[in-house]
Amino acid sequence: MSLLPTLLLVDDLAANRDTLAELLGPEHYVMVQAASGAEALARAAENPPDLVLLDVLMPAMDGLEVCRRLRADARLAEVPIILLTALDDRPSRLAGLEAGADDFISKPFDPAELCARVRTITRLNRHRRLAEERDQLQWVVEPAVDGYVRINAADEIRFSNAQARLWLGLAPARANAPREKFLATARLTYLGQPAESWQDWPALTGPAALVPRLLVRPETARAPALFLEVTVHGDSGGQLLRLRDVTERLGLARDQRSFQTMVSHKLRTPLNGVLGPLELLAAGSAGLSPDEIAGLTAMAHQGAERLNTAVEGVLRFTELSQRLPGGGRFELVGFADLVRSVAEALALTEVRVSLTGEARAQGIPWSRDALEWVLFELLENARKFHPRHTPRVSVEARVEETGALLVTFTDNGVTLSSEQLAEIGRPFTQGEKCFSGEVPGMGLGLASVFTLVWQAGGSCRMGNRADGPGVWTEVRWPQAPDGPRALGRTMG
Repeated sequence: MSLLPTLLLVDDLAANRDTLAELLGPEHYVMVQAASGAEALARAAENPPDLVLLDVLMPAMDGLEVCRRLRADARLAEVPIILLTALDDRPSRLAGLEAGADDFISKPFDPAELCARVRTITRLNRHRRLAEERDQLQWVVEPAVDGYVRINAADEIRFSNAQARLWLGLAPARANAPREKFLATARLTYLGQPAESWQDWPALTGPAALVPRLLVRPETARAPALFLEVTVHGDSGGQLLRLRDVTERLGLARDQRSFQTMVSHKLRTPLNGVLGPLELLAAGSAGLSPDEIAGLTAMAHQGAERLNTAVEGVLRFTELSQRLPGGGRFELVGFADLVRSVAEALALTEVRVSLTGEARAQGIPWSRDALEWVLFELLENARKFHPRHTPRVSVEARVEETGALLVTFTDNGVTLSSEQLAEIGRPFTQGEKCFSGEVPGMGLGLASVFTLVWQAGGSCRMGNRADGPGVWTEVRWPQAPDGPRALGRTMG
């Protein structure tokens, strides 16, 4: 429906149509003109108007016949019609009413009366059409698997279907009950991620407008994590929100990344250890001494054992992905050793770890395996996008004044554009594409890390270093990671 009412002006004389258009111009209508009855029917069928101003005395097809045909069309039967006529006798008016007219204006007409009647009828008709659309919307979306919420300009919930009420914990609407605000209601249970996408709710401009808004219910001992993608349709006067459960979609993206990472880094090296000796044996075994053949065979056997161990590791990690990030709590007293272990596996020699005394007494609501996977992704990312693949990485953990645990990763690799930084936190995106334009493998590492942190009730940010090339990544866990009401303060 157009934001402005549409008027269809029908008269065989162009001067009469122009006079109507000039008189009604200050009222801000969309005006469509038709010079005959047939043209009027065609224009109305193309774009049903909010009101038809119809001259009665026209050649070929007069206004009464046009009126009858409009009323016979199911799509146009409810459109209001005002007959403009010089005939002021009772039989003529009765004929107009029988044809289906809603009102009459006699020629010559009073401009003030014309504007007042048009204004009143268009307002009533648009209220009727809005009510019909609202009823149709409710009929369609009430049983839908997605949640639908209509809010007004004050963010008050005017309508919610059954699924939205379930996710938001809303009671069925009651007459005269105070209206709940959407954002305040969502904050009771969910975190808004990425946080910057909720700062100007519900309107947003700039690069962050491209980032999907998520409502994240962190995982607890009693309930799994839930990710709802929120899309907004409408204008500043009111919006229709769609809430879609994307938990499974994000989990699949994470599992794909987990599998690709394991295959790439766990299998390639031991596989080369098998293929290398076997290729030498196949190429020149006739010229090799028994000791050389035995040595190459032993090397191939050792490579096969390492490959078997790596395959077992891949299978174990595939199983692990089904329960990330839950499964325990990692105490940070062992954090430095775990970072160094991951750095050694990635052949990174310049990784510095520092923890404040207060941070050492904290824990992260993840298992050791889950934290190891996240560390692997962040450090491997620093290596991949360093110009020489030899980054200097600083990992610092401290407790903020609010009680939140903050872990910061800083490297000296590339500097990113604002568009790349906006893409990094975007769910379902391929992080590597932001840096190099290439997408080797599945490339969902950073998006998966952000998702895992959100799932555990934390938040992530990434930005460029101010003192030189490279980026920093902050991972923050609130003081009470399993308390949604406390976590809600980070939203919006």
